[in-house]
Amino acid sequence: MKLSDCHNIDDFRKLAKARLPWPVFDYIDGAGDDEITKQRNTASYNSADLVPNVLAGVAEIDMSCTIMGRKSALPLVLSPTALQRVFHWQGEQAVARAAEKFGLWCGISSLATVSIEEIAALITSPKLFQLYVHKDKGLNTSMIERCKEAKFDCIALTVDTIVGGKRERCLRSGFASPPRFTP
Repeated sequence: MKLSDCHNIDDFRKLAKARLPWPVFDYIDGAGDDEITKQRNTASYNSADLVPNVLAGVAEIDMSCTIMGRKSALPLVLSPTALQRVFHWQGEQAVARAAEKFGLWCGISSLATVSIEEIAALITSPKLFQLYVHKDKGLNTSMIERCKEAKFDCIALTVDTIVGGKRERCLRSGFASPPRFTP
């Protein structure tokens, strides 16, 4: 299967499953515990209908919006995802370039595989930083200051990661974040 053969989300899943090592695929495709919330979210997504507004004219369609005071070509943020270079060698840099190319917001995770400064040097489009709140207040302050200096537009606080989720697929495959290397 090639990228040009992908026409929907399931096609992309099949391609990723064929190309990625199975522990990596299970990490990106999986969710916590028995994955019930993921199943509910998928069912909810599948139940949504996009109904075309027929005979309404298509000459001047504008789907842009303002998010946190910055314009976005679509009501969409490319959300932060940890460890992106595990899935693609360019990782967050490729996502950031795509966000800028299409006029979208780009989100960067505290567990990104590139630095805050690298993303800031790469794009001028709107940027969001996902801050995992750590016990080390100095680390939190440092990351916030780096985001300010790098002119990130906003910070999204993630407060539910004091204890990592029980990702059963990762427990079975041995995938860990950050990776543990053994002899």
